[in-house]
Amino acid sequence: MSTKDIENITEFFPEDSGDKTPEEKWDSIFQGWINTVDQKNLSLNLFELKLWLESMESFFNSSYLEKLVFKYTTTNLRNYEFYMTTFVQVTGRIIAHLKDLDFKKDKYLLNFEEFIVESILEGTMIKTFPYLRDVYLPESWFYSLRIFLQNLKTLAAEMTHGEMVPQRIFFSVKKLYHKELINNPIIVTLLKRKFVPKMDKVYQKDISEIIATIGDKDLKKHVGIFFVFAFRIVKIYNFIESNLNKSRHVNLILPLTLVLKKNLENIFLFYENFMEESLKKNIKGKTDLKKIAEVMESLKSEYKKIYEGELPNYFSANQERINRRKIIKNIVIISDVAIQELIETVAKTFKPEISGSTIFEVHISRKQQSMEVRNKLSKLYDRIGEYFSKKSNLTPADIMFDINLFIETDLNYLLFKDWNEFLSYHSNLVKINFSSEFDHNLRSFQNFLSGLLKDLGDNKK
Repeated sequence: MSTKDIENITEFFPEDSGDKTPEEKWDSIFQGWINTVDQKNLSLNLFELKLWLESMESFFNSSYLEKLVFKYTTTNLRNYEFYMTTFVQVTGRIIAHLKDLDFKKDKYLLNFEEFIVESILEGTMIKTFPYLRDVYLPESWFYSLRIFLQNLKTLAAEMTHGEMVPQRIFFSVKKLYHKELINNPIIVTLLKRKFVPKMDKVYQKDISEIIATIGDKDLKKHVGIFFVFAFRIVKIYNFIESNLNKSRHVNLILPLTLVLKKNLENIFLFYENFMEESLKKNIKGKTDLKKIAEVMESLKSEYKKIYEGELPNYFSANQERINRRKIIKNIVIISDVAIQELIETVAKTFKPEISGSTIFEVHISRKQQSMEVRNKLSKLYDRIGEYFSKKSNLTPADIMFDINLFIETDLNYLLFKDWNEFLSYHSNLVKINFSSEFDHNLRSFQNFLSGLLKDLGDNKK
């Protein structure tokens, strides 16, 4: 490199008016990185990286998960092997995404001294120094972080080979992970930002048109943020399902269910603190407002179904009888039905002619699902009636098989109240284990089904 090139080094640096704060300067650098990601068509990779990073944080900090994992274990006997093996699996996914998103920094973003040293060496030295890049900041954003995480992952995997993983060991690994993470400004900024516009943009045409046509500034902002939250949840449970289908280790998915939990809680808080009041001020139709409120309450019930009903079974003491993959699949089904219903209901408030089938590629309305479930419940009800007929050759085992089949295939399409009551009757039938009380309890269950079928019939109307 010539002397003239070095003297004119300012051409490698952006023009700066001097008015920008350090925070604003960093924002422009971060936005430049986001733009590069977008230009390389890697926005989906960025979303997935952020999701894995957030899932790791939720996994580390969830008191809810800790209570489930150690429910049957005293404090001094806690084995963190589950935590450590899950950490190893998720770290592998993070490293893969960091590699996809790692590209060279712009020349002017290197430290000034690094630029000078590298330029002089390139221009004057004949002998190469392959080790030189190990002694200063690399030119790519994630090189050092990827190498560190790979080493930490290997170390953590080795620690799972012992009889148990003590709390002290796991917390040390967690501390090392966080210490390295906070040294990377891109990762810190990515985790701190609630919204990244190019990543969180709502691309569904009908929804974009609804947002664009809202006149009131505050309502437009609140409805827009609501749809960002809602479609993020859709992307999360789709991502869970995708990874569930191709992952050999189901535990890898568990941290993602905690991110889903957090995002559901976010949409509840946003609705209660901002959107509900904004809708009341601007929407005249009380029927529309009532419908949105009902569907939101239904979503809260589905949330309870997931995190008070389904997920605790993942850590059941009787684990050999638990299909963990099925539990995660149930969580996806419950989320899918509930959030699609909410998005469709809010959209209809502003565009009555819209339907779920125009918003979503794969959509079955709650009404249609209720009709299908009602038909299957009707068959189960008739089957129990056949059992009680004098001419029947059916046994209690046959009836329990039919009930268990419904639980496997269709139970999660019931609303929370009915779902909970159905499982309560089923639990009683299992406990009595074909004793003399079986018929009496089955009669009670049949009466419950009769009332449930009537409710579903009324809703159909």
